Amino acid sequence: MAQQLIRRLRAAPVITAAIALAASALAQPTVVNGTGNPDVDIPAVQAAVNLGGEVVLSGHFSFDKPPTIPSPLQAVGFPQATILISKAVAISGAGDAIIERGTIPFYVAAPGASVSIQKLHFVSPSKSAIVVYAVSGLVIASCRIDGYVPLPNIQFSGIGITASDMAAAPTPTQPGHPENISGRIVIANNDLNLVGGTSSDVVLGITTFSAGQPPDREVDLYISGNRINNVNRPGIDTRRIGGRAHVEGNKITTSPIATQPTAEAIRVVGIGSFVIAHNVIDCQWSNPDAIGMGVYSQFADWPITNAVIVDNDISMSPPDGVQFTILVQGSTSGASLRASL
Repeated sequence: MAQQLIRRLRAAPVITAAIALAASALAQPTVVNGTGNPDVDIPAVQAAVNLGGEVVLSGHFSFDKPPTIPSPLQAVGFPQATILISKAVAISGAGDAIIERGTIPFYVAAPGASVSIQKLHFVSPSKSAIVVYAVSGLVIASCRIDGYVPLPNIQFSGIGITASDMAAAPTPTQPGHPENISGRIVIANNDLNLVGGTSSDVVLGITTFSAGQPPDREVDLYISGNRINNVNRPGIDTRRIGGRAHVEGNKITTSPIATQPTAEAIRVVGIGSFVIAHNVIDCQWSNPDAIGMGVYSQFADWPITNAVIVDNDISMSPPDGVQFTILVQGSTSGASLRASL
């Protein structure tokens, strides 16, 4: 009897160690090495993100192939996408992990799941580098986007967060499905160098349309520390935020010519609670009606009821005799502003 007990006691650490090793093996990241061949790279990355968990991309990937992933956003003019993220996953790049070309290289439709995309270098994507339609908790951080490939009649935004699938921009009668996007949404420390195309292309930086649905599907949105260059429409554009939005510490440098007479370098429209602070805007647009920052409501049903605008530096270089503006209208409270013109 004593010998049997000793054998059991000796076996217990062995079993415990085996379980620990198995758990460790399950926690290991899936590593995908780029080949530069889209016929290899696209299915390899798709298979890895389908597993969920942690995915590490290393090397040079080519997504230069027609996209095949459909989405509800096609109803408002979006093209198909290249990679579908449909479950909880944390994607990161090792070293300078480059993803070249691709129409919407990453499309996130992961209802109820948390997704992280960090340290990836996108080169010349089409439509957007990342589009998010459904998520509960999101981090897009320390990514770089260099250039873009224009598509006919389709605007480009480097990073797009949108559940507005009934109208290009949400309205009270067509808000889309803002409940699809909830939780803490962080878009931080990304570099967007959007050089390419022609003056007629519509190029935005970071857009967030129709995200969050009170009271139980709200968002806490943080757009901070991003560097956005060469946009001819808003560098940051938020519309209809069901929750709170913090737009802080970003640096936006526009292109010389805007493709819209009254374009704003930062645009905040519709419902939500906003803090817009410590941003630096270098607006090089020559349009007489260009706006450095616009905070307003387009609809009586969607008033802005709480906006704090403080300590932003806005530099604009108008032609002689032209005055640019900072526009704040609608119902706001606690608003203050410092700007250098």
